[in-house]
Amino acid sequence: MKHILLIEDNIMNSELIIDILEIENYSVSAAADGKSALDILKKESFDLILTDINLPKMDGLELVRRIREETDQKAKVIAMSSDVETKDGKQFTEVGFDGFIQKPFKIKEFRDYIKSLLG
Repeated sequence: MKHILLIEDNIMNSELIIDILEIENYSVSAAADGKSALDILKKESFDLILTDINLPKMDGLELVRRIREETDQKAKVIAMSSDVETKDGKQFTEVGFDGFIQKPFKIKEFRDYIKSLLG
């Protein structure tokens, strides 16, 4: 079973995404801020990391940098944002993310994208 870490501070968004992923038979761990996520990532291995950009304690941009520098994670790290300025997500791949999901998203498109990332 593929293991995904979701980093999302909005409880409703987090619960929705976890439900979608668990229906697809993925194992999901969750963190509500960047610092907690980094602590988890230093102890556990994941197949995919999904992170919101605007997080408390450590934003997604610093988090991806620290994941690359401070952990042995080989998982793809995908940025998620509802910011209208980030429609194409290009700026995220330039700073180390492997992909981008615009929120809100269509559930089918989200599921298909996750499946494509995990093979």
